[in-house]
Amino acid sequence: MIPLLILAATVVMTSVLTSLHLYSQWKFTYWQKRGVPQLNPIFLYGDCKDLVKGNKSLAEYALENYKKFKAMGVPYGGIYIALRGILVPIAPELIKDIMNKNFECFTAHFSKRPKKINRILNKNLFNIEGEAWRATRKKLTPTFTSGKMKMMFETLLEKTQGLEQLAGKIAESGKPADIRDVLARFTTDVVASCGFGLECNSLKDSKSEFLEHGRLIFTPPKIKDHILRILLKALHFVSPQNYQVSEDFFRQVVGETIEYREKNKIHRKDFLHMMIQLKNRGVVDDDINVFDHSAKSDGTFDLDDVTAQCLIFFLAGFETSATAMTFALLELCEHPEIQAKVRQEAEEVLNKYNGRMTYEAMLELKYTEQVIEETMRKYPPVGVIPRVCTKKYTIPGTKTEIEPGTMVHISAWGLHTDPEYFPNPQKFDPERFTVENRRNIKEFTYLPFGEGPRMCLGLRFGLMQSKVGLVSLLKNYKFTLNEKTRLPLKMARTVITCVDGDVWVNIEKI
Repeated sequence: MIPLLILAATVVMTSVLTSLHLYSQWKFTYWQKRGVPQLNPIFLYGDCKDLVKGNKSLAEYALENYKKFKAMGVPYGGIYIALRGILVPIAPELIKDIMNKNFECFTAHFSKRPKKINRILNKNLFNIEGEAWRATRKKLTPTFTSGKMKMMFETLLEKTQGLEQLAGKIAESGKPADIRDVLARFTTDVVASCGFGLECNSLKDSKSEFLEHGRLIFTPPKIKDHILRILLKALHFVSPQNYQVSEDFFRQVVGETIEYREKNKIHRKDFLHMMIQLKNRGVVDDDINVFDHSAKSDGTFDLDDVTAQCLIFFLAGFETSATAMTFALLELCEHPEIQAKVRQEAEEVLNKYNGRMTYEAMLELKYTEQVIEETMRKYPPVGVIPRVCTKKYTIPGTKTEIEPGTMVHISAWGLHTDPEYFPNPQKFDPERFTVENRRNIKEFTYLPFGEGPRMCLGLRFGLMQSKVGLVSLLKNYKFTLNEKTRLPLKMARTVITCVDGDVWVNIEKI
């Protein structure tokens, strides 16, 4: 009896596996049938075996695919993550068409998430699409003008004092510093203050709640099922499980802060105040009394909307700026002549302003800005830029139609390290971004903040934060790599480009 059961089970299992194999083989003809070049997908994995096994991050995987299709000499190709077909544009002209000219066909970053699971995640500007995106972006655009950046500058400047003090203590101790941790604590303090109006003192307390929740969101989910884990990482921006925990924390923080401000009529020059203006009045306008409830807004911007935008402001400013400054300091440690040039520029500019960092002085730090731009070329904040086709699209010059729901992976890392566009791409060379040389950079080959209508709104704030943070350190301290830093760098398997592990540097008072 038992042998018969074993035989029956074997037959059933064989039938199931055979059916799955045949089904996957049929799915793997998706791009081929549309005349789109593809690679060699394999059963269950598609083209993403290394991704599923955790051998590569999504950005490294996208870079590898970019190089393969580039070597084939084709303007685009198709890949499979498990059984899902994904378009990989290679030619800058096609990327421009997708991100800008025919943006209406690619208005979404991601596939839709269940609203009941992540209602805050679904409402932030990065994730919404269509008319909801247009309406929200229109409301938020005034919050990132040069005038609003200047308004938040003094708050940013206050936090650099804590950064300088911490650097001084480390220098006096003679011990190496994990600069990645130091800068994450600095950006947490900056964004918590500018975004939420709160003092979380991460520079003094490395276990602050704000910092812990920020890190939690970017921690990959622990899921034993490799394929499910990879699909979550590939198709979503952050960890859904961890996000839900932190969402509750940030909703409570925002709600309590708004209630306190409205009760006590507190006006503060920060991002949250502008969000309160949108909630109560429907517009960002300093001439309007935000606490005058005699006239109401249209009610389309509620507490969840405020929380969503404050949270994305925090996440973008916390992780990407800290990472950009970390990579910049790593390169400056390896290129002391460039570090000295940044320091010299800072000294010359600040001397014009009586030794003080002002908003106007920050704007004059052109070489420092070039260093940051070159850093983001070599280490783009998001190595792969996702889009989802939302309206039937025909690839220009072909009859190939892309169906709604099809994902698109644009490899920013691939473009940024393509020798056709950036000769000797592994060389760290800020001179690429002088006013004269910028004119030679081909359109849509440099995408640190995306491009087109969905280009990151917060790029000015991120650049401002990075410039001020770097100069506050470099004007008084010399940085060298500590032997504990492992080279070549190993990248973390996360969506945001960052180093896997600690980054140790020596800090010496000048």
